[in-house]
Amino acid sequence: MSQTLVSTAPVQVGLQPFSRPSLPVEEHTVRIPQPSSNDLIKAALNEGIKKGQQIDETVAAIMDILETFSLQQYGNDVFMGRQVFGPKIHLHVSEHRKLPMVLPAFPAKSINTQDKVLGTSPDLGEELALDRLNDLCTRISRVYEPGAMVLIATDGACYNDLTGVTEDSLWEYGVTLRKMVAEKGYDCIKFVRIMNLLGLHTDEQISKEDFVHLLEPSRRIMMTRYGDSEFDANWYIQNDPDYKSTYDGYSKFLKKDLAFSPFKQNAASGKKWKALVHNTAKAMIARGVAFAALIRERYPDYVRLSIHPSTGLTKISMPMIPQPDSFSMTPWHCAVAVDVNGNFKTAHAGVLRETHDLVLKDGVPYCFRERFPLYSWDAKVEFTHLYGGGMIVRNIGGNSNNSLSDADQEKLATLESLQGNVTLEGF
Repeated sequence: MSQTLVSTAPVQVGLQPFSRPSLPVEEHTVRIPQPSSNDLIKAALNEGIKKGQQIDETVAAIMDILETFSLQQYGNDVFMGRQVFGPKIHLHVSEHRKLPMVLPAFPAKSINTQDKVLGTSPDLGEELALDRLNDLCTRISRVYEPGAMVLIATDGACYNDLTGVTEDSLWEYGVTLRKMVAEKGYDCIKFVRIMNLLGLHTDEQISKEDFVHLLEPSRRIMMTRYGDSEFDANWYIQNDPDYKSTYDGYSKFLKKDLAFSPFKQNAASGKKWKALVHNTAKAMIARGVAFAALIRERYPDYVRLSIHPSTGLTKISMPMIPQPDSFSMTPWHCAVAVDVNGNFKTAHAGVLRETHDLVLKDGVPYCFRERFPLYSWDAKVEFTHLYGGGMIVRNIGGNSNNSLSDADQEKLATLESLQGNVTLEGF
């Protein structure tokens, strides 16, 4: 520590009438300590270490949240996302930027509306999936002030010619999803279409006419620019567990999706039908590889989320509607059932019809509810089941002054004991 010498000169004090002459003031030297260069360096290092520790703690907290939302398979004991995505998240946190994530998903409803899904429109399944993505961002914002966002890269246009989804259904599904997000006020969820990713359309808004017109060119250009002419789906299916898992998933849902379609009807034999399913699954994988390459090029710093089970080496796998005994079906390949405890179950519609009641919302099939007396009230009510548990019981009888009957009050008390938070509206 160096010191600075400061000299203080004698001060002459003026004489006042009838005052005594002042004595001479001695000169003093005051030594003011000054930090040395070593001290400054040490302080800067300590401050840097402290900031680095804070960043590391924040990154660890974010990774804890991502691990909570993820589900790995293949027996990995360690959440691979920490090693794979930790450095990328560290970069965003160190620069105090909103954490961006990208999820290729929400293609369109399966065309099998006979025994697989409830219809072509988004329903409770998609609503719960969007709730979950918003919940992920909300929890991250609690430990990291800039927060997070999820960009949904809708991939239905990549495959709808293979899966039999009509252009009208593809368009309406996407429009309805965006309305759901807007109505819920989920500002952390954004969407992007394939034609925007490719630069074929630059505005966020697009007309249905332009959307339909750009579907086939988008697929063709995607495969030309990002497809690998030497990609061997068979080799990857045999040697890469992620590809094997995706292939098995595609083959399984295609058999169900196309069961009542012209694809099945035009197959000359069972053998040719099986070959068609497997070849379609491989074609979807090839297009998925190209779409993934496009996303990596456009969003290299984004954390990659996935709806498919994986090893966790290239993406963080996240079930949309978590199930206690499986990864869960995606909302566009199933129906959702609510039991008396308020739990959500994913299953094919045909499995649920015998034991559950169909619930409509705005006149459109929305979900199944367990057939149980607790849901049968004297009052005319509507039940809304909430993400995270609980529900709203809404009076739709028209008279807000109606009081609940004794029987309804007993059912309300029982539902509260089973589901926790139950809110009455309109009474």
